[in-house]
Amino acid sequence: MQPKTAGTTGPSLHAVKGRPLAMALQRGERRDPVRRAAVIRRITAEFREMPGLVLSIPQASRLLGLDQPACERILASLAREGLLRRRTGGSYGAA
Repeated sequence: MQPKTAGTTGPSLHAVKGRPLAMALQRGERRDPVRRAAVIRRITAEFREMPGLVLSIPQASRLLGLDQPACERILASLAREGLLRRRTGGSYGAA
């Protein structure tokens, strides 16, 4: 038996299972602090769970489901805060 939704339609869990989580930030990303905080928690969790993880901007963008400009801005801000370290060649890893 399938649960009924209140007039909304969307993909079922089975349709999206195994796909990367899309957390794209819109142009107003700085105006949505809740969404931005969720993305930052996800990024820091990924680097915390895999201490040797080093990602380029395109790799991080694909892994995190972010567009490249937003990903670059967020990773750079985390590096400025000392949570990540920017390495030679523009890749990022744990600090």
